[in-house]
Amino acid sequence: LESIYRTGQIGVKGHLIGTSICERRDRKLVQISGWQDSFESVCVKLAAVLKSEIPNDLRQAKSFDDRSIFRVGPERLWVVGASNDKIMHQLDSVLLGDETTLTEIGHSRTVLRISGPESDTLLNRGLPIDLDSKVFPVNTFVQSAIHHMSVLVHRIDITKELVFDIYISRELAITFWEWLTEAAAPLGCEIKQPDRSA
Repeated sequence: LESIYRTGQIGVKGHLIGTSICERRDRKLVQISGWQDSFESVCVKLAAVLKSEIPNDLRQAKSFDDRSIFRVGPERLWVVGASNDKIMHQLDSVLLGDETTLTEIGHSRTVLRISGPESDTLLNRGLPIDLDSKVFPVNTFVQSAIHHMSVLVHRIDITKELVFDIYISRELAITFWEWLTEAAAPLGCEIKQPDRSA
C-alpha cells in the first residue's frame, strides 16, 4: 500500500476519532498443511516448537507474544509472527516431518490493524458477521468476505479496546483500502504510521 498510504486524520475535521488503521508490514506468514492420518502428530511437534497449544477448530486462534496460530482448514494452519521472530524461522518441513507441506505465504497477504471504539461498526459496513464481544470474543477469527473480497478477521486484545487484524489478498489490497478508508471517514479515523515488526 506504500504508493497510496497517507497518514493523518480522515473524515470530518474535529470529529472524535472513532477508529484508527495501520498497515502491519514485515509480517512472516507460514502455511502448514498435512494429511488426515498424520496431521495431529505434526501439531504435537509444532506445539513443542512454538510452546503453544494448536487450535482445534476453525474459529478460535491461539495468540501469544506477537505470534498467532489459525486453523484455516481441517489439516491446514497459518502461523503468523514478526519477520524477525527466531522461532518463526525455525519452522521447516525437516523439523515437522516429511508428511508436512510448509509454505511461506506472507507475500500474498496484506495485514491491516483496525482499532478504536467504532472498529466493529466500521467492519460491519461490509462484513456480515456479528462482532459483539459476547459472540466474537478476543482471539476469535472468521474467514468471510467484505464486498466480495475474501478476508480473515481476527479479534485481538492489546489495550482492552476493540482491535482487529485483517488479512486480505495482496492483489486486492488497494481496492480494499479504498473501501475501508471511505467507510471509516464518517466515523472519524486516523491513519497511523505503518507498524513494522522487524
